[in-house]
Amino acid sequence: MPRTIPALLAALAVSLLAAVVVAAPASAHTALVSSSPAEGETVTELSEVSLEFTEQLLDIGNELAIVAPDGTRTALEIDAPVTEVVTAAVPDDALAAGENILAFRVVSADGHPIEGEVTFTYAPVEASGPAEPSPSATVEPSAAAGPVVTASPSPHVTVYEEVGPNPAVYVIIGVVAAAALALTIALRQRRED
Repeated sequence: MPRTIPALLAALAVSLLAAVVVAAPASAHTALVSSSPAEGETVTELSEVSLEFTEQLLDIGNELAIVAPDGTRTALEIDAPVTEVVTAAVPDDALAAGENILAFRVVSADGHPIEGEVTFTYAPVEASGPAEPSPSATVEPSAAAGPVVTASPSPHVTVYEEVGPNPAVYVIIGVVAAAALALTIALRQRRED
């Protein structure tokens, strides 16, 4: 019987090691790193949009579009080649004053589609003639003039996983099989003793 316990412990150790290897997480999925315009940014003009991701993208199935405040969706033509960065020119009539959305769908190198959106505000500069100063008006420079930096919220990104069995099922099956094997070996050795 003393020989059975080490054999049983060795079998359980091997099955636990196998379970850890099987349950090891896969490589991280592709994620959005930055965008132009950035989430929450206000722009006065926009001739091009770009999105940068953590990994190389496939050159198929990628889509960019501008969704105007009234819901009008304008598909953008993506510049080639596609790398980690996707860029596209923005047609003049795609934007409208107010909150616009840059919607995207890209395909990561491992084949997973990634969808998301970046919300930004378009505030075009009004074209007007030169203003005539009032004779009594005095213009003083503001001491607080300068760029205002605000924190941008993260864009909404959805990663679609391929549907398949949960890896935990394989781990459980492996542990049960290893335990059954160890028990069978232990019972055979017990009969032999």
